[in-house]
Amino acid sequence: MYKSAWFFLVYLYGLVVQIIWNCEEPLKISAGSLNRIEYFGTWYFIAAAGKEESHLHTFKHVDNIIFDLQGAEIPERLVLRGALQVSGHGCVDKKWIYFIHRHQDGLDLQGRPERKTFLYQSDTKNSIILQEIEEMGDHPFNRIMLYARSRNVTSDHVQDFQEKASCMGLKVFLLMPQEEEYCIIKELN
Repeated sequence: MYKSAWFFLVYLYGLVVQIIWNCEEPLKISAGSLNRIEYFGTWYFIAAAGKEESHLHTFKHVDNIIFDLQGAEIPERLVLRGALQVSGHGCVDKKWIYFIHRHQDGLDLQGRPERKTFLYQSDTKNSIILQEIEEMGDHPFNRIMLYARSRNVTSDHVQDFQEKASCMGLKVFLLMPQEEEYCIIKELN
């Protein structure tokens, strides 16, 4: 009896909090059922949010990043190439290989089995949110990143991302400065 009453009170509390604090997390996209071709091509890194400042440390000295997402020779793989404009140091080229599993929500990053990567819808079709979670290791983190087809997005779009991040408990925010020239993505082996 008491257990049922307790569950009912917790349920009511949850409803009241939802009504008062209208918080909307982004909608997760299942990587296993993703129409990959729709997401191939060029993406610009716009903003990031994390639980703590240290979760965004990787991006602290980066002015801008441009990415190119393509399929691989093996159908269940995605190849992501990036050109990072590191403030005061010029261009840095990177390459990541992601594995897609048909019945999984997330992506696996080659060489980083401890990292969980998830995709979320953004507020427009020309953008996407990527979440990276690494709970083990020397530098654990939980962060989300906003990518867009254009390097110019509206302030409303950025604010929507920031609100969704906050709903996920990610309140430390970073907007890419985009003050320097974008690098050219090079073919990496």
